[in-house]
Formats: sequence, structure tokens, C-alpha cells
Amino acid sequence: MEIKTAINDAEILACWEPIFALRPMLQKENLVHSVKNQQSEGYHLLYIENKGQVVSIAGYRIFSMLYLGKQLYIDDLSTLQSVRGQGFASRILNHLYEIARKNNCETVQLDSGPTRQVAHKLYFNEGFTITSHHFGKPL
Repeated sequence: MEIKTAINDAEILACWEPIFALRPMLQKENLVHSVKNQQSEGYHLLYIENKGQVVSIAGYRIFSMLYLGKQLYIDDLSTLQSVRGQGFASRILNHLYEIARKNNCETVQLDSGPTRQVAHKLYFNEGFTITSHHFGKPL
């Protein structure tokens, strides 16, 4: 199964189900506009299809920060519940590690909600560690 990049409207819309599973606050009619807006800021949306259906996605961007240097940051990582445990997320993560290496990144980073214990197990198994608490303030 090939890992593809969603570029056009149809490819972005095909990613709706795994995106919605992770981000249920989103509205399908705004998805293409939102993703394209993020793409203009360096966002890339990867996906894997299984039997004609997108089952796993990852959204990422590459940027630098003073305290981390150049990093690949994973904004979104989601696999449909019906196919979890079949290695799709690990395949995308391995692909992201390769992209990070090719772009001379020093690290791969992500944030994960405190209630996502199943995802945390995957991240720990992949060698991620908890390096900080992330704080945000709505404006």
C-alpha cells in the first residue's frame, strides 16, 4: 500500500473519515478550504488507502525553533478504528521519519490529547518520550 500526498480537492475529501475520527469538531464542507489554507503555510497531508478507502492519514509541516532546531511536526495522525492494529500508523510514521531525515530535521515532534491512551502506547512503542506540557490560551 502506497503512501500518497493529498493535493487536489478529491484527495483531500477522501481523507475525511480518518480526519473526522481525530477532529470531530470539523465540518466536512470546510475541509478542503482548511487543508488548502494550511498547505499554503507548509502543511502536507499524507494518506494510505486500503481496498479503495482512506484508512490512515498524517498531516505534518517542517519548521525550525530555537530550542529544537529543525523539526518535522506531526499536526494530525489518525487511523480508522476498524483497521487499527494493522500497522497503518506505523507505516506512515516510518515514512515521516524518512522525510525528516531527507530534510535534515533533528527531531520529529507531536502533541497528543491526555485521553488518547491507545495513541500514546503507539508513540511510546515508536520511541517518543514526553518532553513537555503544552499550554494554550484561546483568544
